[in-house]
Amino acid sequence: MLDTSLAVVPLDALSDYLDRWGAANMSTQPADRETAEEGVRLAYAAVGLAAPRRIVWCGGPLEIAKHLTTPTSADAIGRNVKAEVFDQVRDRVGTFAEVFWKEVVVGATQLTGDRKISAAIDGYERCRAVSAAVNRIVCIAAGEHLSSVRVRARHAALRLRGLPRLLPRWNLDEVAVGPHDLASLGVYEYLHDALDWQEPIKSMGGLWKIAKSAAWIVPHEHICWISERPELLRTDARARLHCPDGPALRYPDGWCVHVWKGVQVPSWMIEHPEWITPAAIADTFDPVQRNCMIEIMTPERFVKTGLVSRVSQDEAGVLWRKLWSFRGVTIGSWTAVEVTNGTAEVDGSFKRYFLRVPSAMRTPREAVAWTYGLTDEQYAGLDLRT
Repeated sequence: MLDTSLAVVPLDALSDYLDRWGAANMSTQPADRETAEEGVRLAYAAVGLAAPRRIVWCGGPLEIAKHLTTPTSADAIGRNVKAEVFDQVRDRVGTFAEVFWKEVVVGATQLTGDRKISAAIDGYERCRAVSAAVNRIVCIAAGEHLSSVRVRARHAALRLRGLPRLLPRWNLDEVAVGPHDLASLGVYEYLHDALDWQEPIKSMGGLWKIAKSAAWIVPHEHICWISERPELLRTDARARLHCPDGPALRYPDGWCVHVWKGVQVPSWMIEHPEWITPAAIADTFDPVQRNCMIEIMTPERFVKTGLVSRVSQDEAGVLWRKLWSFRGVTIGSWTAVEVTNGTAEVDGSFKRYFLRVPSAMRTPREAVAWTYGLTDEQYAGLDLRT
């Protein structure tokens, strides 16, 4: 049994590990192809598989998806081996590593109050959150490609002629090891190196090399597809994919996505914000997309269109609301409270802010109280309100 008491866990080394893994997961540098290919061969060998005959590099995960939809003989590809190469290897120690992370690493850091390690843990978790977001976006895009009628019809015909099922049931995540999977491996390397936990996770060496050197892999018996890292990856202060003036994610093959505060949006919203008009907002039925459009336009400009109703005004600010309806039925709403900052700027002016609040709010004071997690009465009883 591995001793994970605080007396033997060298937490001082942890921050360096997490910083290195975080930097690798967020890297936009070209892949280290030689190291990644060595990692592929090691990962196959660790589970008793022969090295793939070919390692095919792609400019991004969508290019891999296109390869999966290209008719190829069964002998040239072989079956998908993600389960052996990644899933089973991680699952052997997954439960222990999860407990170790939550109870020993995070718990010990909270007890010691070590700010350096706390910052490293926060940074590592933020990188994992970004990796998860990238996974979701890519898998959705790949799923749309893989599930197209044309592709499905072609593969149905080919299967009748003996071609095995190569498509991942319209979900790339079923056959691919993506950045979120790879980002989770940092704690395993720490266990291996810092605590000398050799035997249980010695088979992960190849995966660590891939994680630090490339982005996606789709491992089959005879071919392993592997992709370059993104050449552009932009986030906001809350570790959400976000870019206000261009793509937030772009791969070397040219595929890119535009994201506003974690929400994928059509490229025109970012590239041509002048096209966002009250009519365009009203024609958008998705409330999340509609809210993004208002934020890009800015709530102040939206209110100035004259189409937003002033609900009420009091000492806390002004409550604004816009309702959208179809055939007399309300299909959406936007409610915000306009407040003035209590602290003056350098030039003596006071900034105004619009805070989104639930549509059930009736007064500005109630809305501002809600932003603090208070009731109207609790907020009214405060000696100092901002």
